[in-house]
Amino acid sequence: MEIDLLTLSLVLPGLVALTWLSCRWWYVRKLRAAQHRMLSLDGAHQSTLKLMAQARKQIDDLQRIVTEYRRRLTTAELAVRRAPVQVDPVSAVEAVEAVGADERVAPPRKMPVVWADTQPL
Repeated sequence: MEIDLLTLSLVLPGLVALTWLSCRWWYVRKLRAAQHRMLSLDGAHQSTLKLMAQARKQIDDLQRIVTEYRRRLTTAELAVRRAPVQVDPVSAVEAVEAVGADERVAPPRKMPVVWADTQPL
């Protein structure tokens, strides 16, 4: 019986230590994998926030450009309506060109490209 008690007192701490080491290895590995997933999700979240801010800025710029374009178009139409009726078609074309030559009144010839690239890097 003393051999059994002696064997048990020597083997049991070894088994406890082996179990503790294997559990520690297993859970540390799981924690590192979860930490890696969390860091990659955080990076994706930060990238998404940056793209959202860029898209909002682009939308604001486009709305501002459309508002300015509509204002210029309305001003040009009102200027054409207020112009006196010309019998001579050549002078009518010159009047329209005169209105188009004024930078404040003329609609833009080409929409400027002002938005940023929203493709992920």
